[in-house]
Amino acid sequence: MNSWLMLALAVMVVFCCHDALSCPKRCTCHFSTKTTEVVCPDAGLSRFPGDGLPGNTTSLTIQFTNLSVLTSQDLAAIPLLEELHLPGNKLSSLPADLLKGLPHLHTIDLTDNELREIPPRIFHYAPLLNLVLKDNRISSIHPDWLPNNSSLTWLDLSGNHLIKFPMAQLQSLSHLKVLHLSQNKLEELPVGCLDAHSALERLHLEQNKILSLDVKTFSHTANLTHLFLQKNKLESIPPTVFQGLDRLEYIDLSDNRLQFLPPGTLDINSSWVELNFNPWHCDAKIEYLWKKLSTESLQSEPKCTSPENLKDRTIATLTRKEMGLPE
Repeated sequence: MNSWLMLALAVMVVFCCHDALSCPKRCTCHFSTKTTEVVCPDAGLSRFPGDGLPGNTTSLTIQFTNLSVLTSQDLAAIPLLEELHLPGNKLSSLPADLLKGLPHLHTIDLTDNELREIPPRIFHYAPLLNLVLKDNRISSIHPDWLPNNSSLTWLDLSGNHLIKFPMAQLQSLSHLKVLHLSQNKLEELPVGCLDAHSALERLHLEQNKILSLDVKTFSHTANLTHLFLQKNKLESIPPTVFQGLDRLEYIDLSDNRLQFLPPGTLDINSSWVELNFNPWHCDAKIEYLWKKLSTESLQSEPKCTSPENLKDRTIATLTRKEMGLPE
């Protein structure tokens, strides 16, 4: 009797859960008691894999395919979605209502698509925490792309075509902890551009064209722990620009155009400072940096570029006489 009852229950489970346990062709599905993950990595995929998509999908990944169109109707079939990963596809635009009806969505990854602009209100419909738009062709972002009460903590806009710091577009992101703006075409950081981001912990500005820093650039980012400024065009740095960054653990100034640092620049608690590949000119002006390198462990061994007789010498090994200083 018990065996028949168990068989009947098993049959009921199969019929009741058939839709939940289905899986689209060219995709792989992983089911657990709390999550349903769908991964579609087939390069031949050119349309949204709606047929067979479990209605209780919580994570959807469509990667390295020919998908070029995505609509709100496509995503409406999976209202429990929490993570949407779409790297390496052919998306060139997104409809403004794309995320309508997705009240649980907290993560979107659109890395390596063909997006050129971000329309208004596109991300108003979901409680996003993580937004990755890396390696697209974005040069224009509408100021109203995110809601004023956005809870976003991670934003990646690296590898795009931004010429100006998107100050207006970021003003509402008071909860932001990680900001990636590397590998763009930024030439300056406007005064006050980071004032709204007191929660910021990691700031990536490497591989831009930044020429200078205002003395108050980081005056409202006391929670910074990691600052990446390498591969820019910095020729000088205000001596007090890093003051107040008491939590700073790592700063990268390598591969800029620095010839010396004014006294006080590195009077911070950071235990790791990268300074290599700058055109350091080793005369009397290098004394401050020489003292820092000689007495503190900065985990960097920058070398002289000039004068010619000191070229390629490690700065920390110089003598006072070689720098033109009284012994």
